[in-house]
Amino acid sequence: MPASEAWIPEARRRLVDDHFPWDEVGTRPEMWEDRLSEVYRWLEQHSALYRLIATGLLARVEPILDQLQAAVLEVEPDRLFVKVDASHITKSPESILEKMARKWPGLEQAPPVSFHNVDQLNDLGRFRIVANFLGDVDDITRHLSEPYDARKASLLTPAQRLLRDEFTLHDNRFEDLILVPPNSRTSGERCRKGRFSPRQPELRGHQVEVQIVTLLQEAWDKKDHCLIYERVRRGEHVPLMHQIICTDLSAQLFVADSQFEQLRREGLPRREESTGTSELQENQRAPA
Repeated sequence: MPASEAWIPEARRRLVDDHFPWDEVGTRPEMWEDRLSEVYRWLEQHSALYRLIATGLLARVEPILDQLQAAVLEVEPDRLFVKVDASHITKSPESILEKMARKWPGLEQAPPVSFHNVDQLNDLGRFRIVANFLGDVDDITRHLSEPYDARKASLLTPAQRLLRDEFTLHDNRFEDLILVPPNSRTSGERCRKGRFSPRQPELRGHQVEVQIVTLLQEAWDKKDHCLIYERVRRGEHVPLMHQIICTDLSAQLFVADSQFEQLRREGLPRREESTGTSELQENQRAPA
């Protein structure tokens, strides 16, 4: 099981002091701040390749989004459909070290992810696709998954074929963290999450995470990040009630998203041709 919140600061220190390859990079500095700076510099250099891979993936994804945007505007002129957030296209060194610490249960075993296998972290490169409505999330997910469905091979657009030819999608699908049963949900995070890797043999082990979220889901994430996540990362005490409230707010915003999606669909011009039934609609129609 993952490290407890109380263990994270100590795990970070042990990773830096005991598991960083000091013998390869030089003498270990005496001051903790200097050691930490050296580790951050190493992680920054290591993640530079992921910036290149993620930028290349984005160049293959954006034409697909542009085509979807154009189709939407034919029916619903002037409405926001999607935007891309690539402002943090690589994970920060601070977040990398913190995530390594979170995956370490304790001193009774070696850390499962350390500096020798940091590429096992699947979000060193990442970007986020922010959609307006839940139905938009469904459409984008479907069009980015279709290149990896053999049944759709003859129907792909040129942009989809380029994506398929240059990148693989792990498990050929996006993980659904939006429609998760209440008894299985472990956090307030709600998105569709896909992990892509280049097809070049020397780069196949490098993953880039792509999240597809609604505007409300992104808004929740940015608030939770500073109110909960960053405080925990710094080793500060976060009251349980704060964590409960943030998680519950994610559920409330999902209800709002669902209602906005219903209003959008009921207000669409009758001439719109359906592009397929969304997973959200299928779940809403399913018998109790």
